[in-house]
Amino acid sequence: MSNGYDIKKIFGSALKNLRESKNLTQEQLAEFLELQSYQTINRIENGKSFTTVSLFEKMCKFFDVSPAYFFSESFYFSDKEQINYMQQIKHLLPLLSKERLKDIYSIAKTFTK
Repeated sequence: MSNGYDIKKIFGSALKNLRESKNLTQEQLAEFLELQSYQTINRIENGKSFTTVSLFEKMCKFFDVSPAYFFSESFYFSDKEQINYMQQIKHLLPLLSKERLKDIYSIAKTFTK
């Protein structure tokens, strides 16, 4: 079980990966999230601070990720391109027919074996 410090570090790493995947500086992200200072982002990314519920909600919407993404090391990746692919796939899946979804599921399942 992770302690509070570990959760802050995991959350901060996930935020940093997402920010960097969009090629944003801490200052730019702070502006998009309507924060007064980039230092809030800096403290969160370094595991020194946590977020408010309203800021957390803005982060999830801005990056188009599930809240769970921020709390599990298995949900974030060091490869920026991989994050972008996952976000694009998430937007494309609802457009597919049931048969195509079955095909994609079968293909994806063979790659995970």
